[in-house]
Amino acid sequence: MYKIKTKAEKAVLVGLKEEELTELELLVETAGAETILKMTYHDRKIDPAYYIGSGKVKEIKNAAETLQANLIVFDNELSPVQQRNLEDQIEIKVIDRSQVILDIFALHAHSRESKIQVELAQLEYRLPRLQGRGIEMSRLAGGIGTRGPGESQLEVDRRRIEEKIHRLKESLKEIKASRKVQRSNRKDPMVAIVGYTNAGKSTLINNLAAANSYTADKLFATLDSTMRKFELPVGQNIIISDTVGFISKLPHQLIASFRTTLEEIENADLILHLIDASNSDIEKNIKIVNQEIRKLKKSKAKVIKVFNKIDLIKKSKLADFKIIYPNSIFISALKKINIESIIDKLNEVIKSEMIEIELDLPYEKANWVEKIHNQAQVYQEKYQKNNIYLKALVPKIMANKLKKYSREA
Repeated sequence: MYKIKTKAEKAVLVGLKEEELTELELLVETAGAETILKMTYHDRKIDPAYYIGSGKVKEIKNAAETLQANLIVFDNELSPVQQRNLEDQIEIKVIDRSQVILDIFALHAHSRESKIQVELAQLEYRLPRLQGRGIEMSRLAGGIGTRGPGESQLEVDRRRIEEKIHRLKESLKEIKASRKVQRSNRKDPMVAIVGYTNAGKSTLINNLAAANSYTADKLFATLDSTMRKFELPVGQNIIISDTVGFISKLPHQLIASFRTTLEEIENADLILHLIDASNSDIEKNIKIVNQEIRKLKKSKAKVIKVFNKIDLIKKSKLADFKIIYPNSIFISALKKINIESIIDKLNEVIKSEMIEIELDLPYEKANWVEKIHNQAQVYQEKYQKNNIYLKALVPKIMANKLKKYSREA
């Protein structure tokens, strides 16, 4: 059986600034469409009917007809009314940045959890856009903005969709409860890798933990939270987590539905903020990620900036970064340059949270021996007549629990 290859949609991008459309173009490309024209508009009061002025609407319509475009993509989120009015006037499919991002998430969702999260976000986004859209959706169907639950599902009555949203939320509650139990049973420190999308998080985690998670030079190539365990030179096991990437104007529906995944950041003992050093919008990207970390992070975990892809920038630029960000780490995850500096930093931070103790454990507390071996670095171990002697470097939390068996007690 032969697969029929559909032609890529031809898109006209519309935004306030040319530089902002560069990222939108990459998003559209990731979603499978081809950008044939970028159009900008003046910074003015938002038109409640069309978002932009009627004159610009006509200009877009003429350009789309001339270039035979079949998709218009706005960089800013459109209201349901604005989207409907624009499609009525231009007579081809009109979507916004949020729909493109949601579509990419639908393409890259693989686990049950991420599929539920994406479907929930899509339904909540599309629900207010359903009224009176059945015929138009059929006429303009297909391509970006229509993946995921499917148009037939979205054309059913509002009540059934709301019931579906309720079921998805209940499923996420169960997943959240399961994650909470897993976290409570977790013995090792958690290190979360966060960053702007396509910063190289999966490549880094592969290098650090000799894992094999999917990597690609695409936006949102991986959605599923990846966790790997490995042992530091200090003898402490740590769990390293790669979370979904951030991006400017990330749909609030996605932030809400991916809440359970993003909780890994809140519960991290240490956060590595991975930054693409080769990105021209590096300062903006850093700011966006910092804002999201502040929104999500309840703990006072230390944040360490790690600049990736230094093999793609000039030495002079790297030297400037080292002056501007003096306490940061500079690596190339792909070329495996300076990866050991991350290990050294993790080792240093974890070691600072550990303390050397000498214990005389009663034999009835022998179950602690295995725990200490799993979570600490044991220097000496002797089975004596009345107790077990241990000299070890252990986490401070563990040291407090074992205080009454310490020789210093």
